[in-house]
Amino acid sequence: MKKIFLDYDQKALDDQYEQRVWVPHAEEIIRRYGERSNSVRKRIGEPRVERYGPSTPETLDIYGSGKKAFVFVHGGAWRRQSSREQAFPAEAVIAAGAAYVALNFEKLPAVTLPEMAAQVQRGIEWVHQNVSPDVVLCAHSSGAHLSACALVKLSVVRSALLISGVYDLLPVRLSARNDYVRLDEKLEQEYSPIRHADRIKARVTVGWGEHDNAEFRRQSQAFAAKLSAPTLVGKGLNHFDFVETLADPRSPLGRAALTMLQ
Repeated sequence: MKKIFLDYDQKALDDQYEQRVWVPHAEEIIRRYGERSNSVRKRIGEPRVERYGPSTPETLDIYGSGKKAFVFVHGGAWRRQSSREQAFPAEAVIAAGAAYVALNFEKLPAVTLPEMAAQVQRGIEWVHQNVSPDVVLCAHSSGAHLSACALVKLSVVRSALLISGVYDLLPVRLSARNDYVRLDEKLEQEYSPIRHADRIKARVTVGWGEHDNAEFRRQSQAFAAKLSAPTLVGKGLNHFDFVETLADPRSPLGRAALTMLQ
């Protein structure tokens, strides 16, 4: 078979950028995000919802308050999930004395990738201006990509924890995922944060699951090396269940997040 990227033929590359090939029960885990978020809201109440931009999806769910703000940007392959399912880490963050902010934004294909990235950037800026000037950013999967793009342009984030992200879009452009991401070479260059890493001023920690698929591990390792950033590997965990441990202050991921709030 013809090599498309590194040692991958087309099918193998397509499989690398579709995590459900590697985690067949992914939907069950994602459903837990929502169920656990519902349980959190029953205990701490509904969030304060604020609008940060002109379009309907540009909203923020704010739980608790404090001198610092912990902003979470969800994943979902740039086309799934919303802020509503992302309340599950809120209690640990609030207990640490910070506001927990789940960022909502429009998904593909309703907007373009540049429009999504601009929304995430606006949301982070709004939090800095209206919630707390001390912002810690945390993001997962495609949200980690969007957040890394924001870090290239923003200087308002103190620390960031990026989990199982994509930081070079070339293999995405060459994969089946580009059927809806719609990248060309110009967009690939502009929205590949690893190529602009010298502009990132925040202190970044890069994490991934031990059982993430090979490309997501490679992407994370390469980005961490480019930034000379510390890394965190979720032992025994996959692309989807590693981020769940953010809710547990005793887990390595939970501890890393709370340390950033100190």
